[in-house]
Amino acid sequence: MNFITDTHALLWWFIDSPKISPKASEIFEKCEEGENIIFIPSIVIAEALSIFDKKRISFDFKKLFKQINDSENFVLIALDYPILQKMVALKDISELHDKIIVSTAKHLKLPVITKDKVIQKLPYIKTVW
Repeated sequence: MNFITDTHALLWWFIDSPKISPKASEIFEKCEEGENIIFIPSIVIAEALSIFDKKRISFDFKKLFKQINDSENFVLIALDYPILQKMVALKDISELHDKIIVSTAKHLKLPVITKDKVIQKLPYIKTVW
């Protein structure tokens, strides 16, 4: 199966945090086993770098980035014109990162791995947590 991930889910999986839900953890494990593909909006990587730079949580950003780059089951998604078009139409999400993540999910027609209550309440996006 294919999924989009938000930043919290990706980082919590990477640092093996107890904050990640069992369902989300299972999706990431299946990705590592080659059963799932997880698409990562470029803003998620940018936000992870910002979190790393601000030392809000401790993790090895270069290792995370290399692991994603070396994997066939993690796919980076650039912020491009079709996603920007979806963003323009989203009026019910004010936070920029979330708007990009949701627009990417809408564009690819995939569920989002997220604990974010705002995203979970959207009627046009399927979420998993």
